[in-house]
Amino acid sequence: MPRIHPWQTGERERMTQMRDRTKFQAQRFFLNAVIAAGISFSSGLAGCGSPKPAQQPSGGPQRYHLDGRVVSVEAAKQQVVVDAGDIPGFMSAMTMGYSVKSPNQLAPLSPEDKITADVVVNGNDVYLENIVVVKKADQAKPPAASGAHPASPQPAKQ
Repeated sequence: MPRIHPWQTGERERMTQMRDRTKFQAQRFFLNAVIAAGISFSSGLAGCGSPKPAQQPSGGPQRYHLDGRVVSVEAAKQQVVVDAGDIPGFMSAMTMGYSVKSPNQLAPLSPEDKITADVVVNGNDVYLENIVVVKKADQAKPPAASGAHPASPQPAKQ
């Protein structure tokens, strides 16, 4: 019986088609993998960006609570310099000059007064409102008598 080879029965064509299909599927798999990797890389980079500061709604001025100590009052500039603690949501503790809208707000203030107020932020305009003196500065400081330390014993009178 004569031996029949694959190329004699059309088997050769089917084997060529199978190799081509396998090659096509490998190329398709590689292309899909490259696309998926690109998308993953792009979304990973987008997620690594630095977070933007919290945006305040543009519906009007924002208000923050301030607790601080008056350093100086500059009536001519309508400004008070305050050594303030942290203002949550606005800034860290610092000494800074704040404007006031009315010079009458400065009248009750004097250096070393402890105050509370509302910091109003309207765009680039930052000013104080509702200033309340919670503790007046100690105006009657005892004078230093004769350079002696207060804890040292007084000389005996003769």
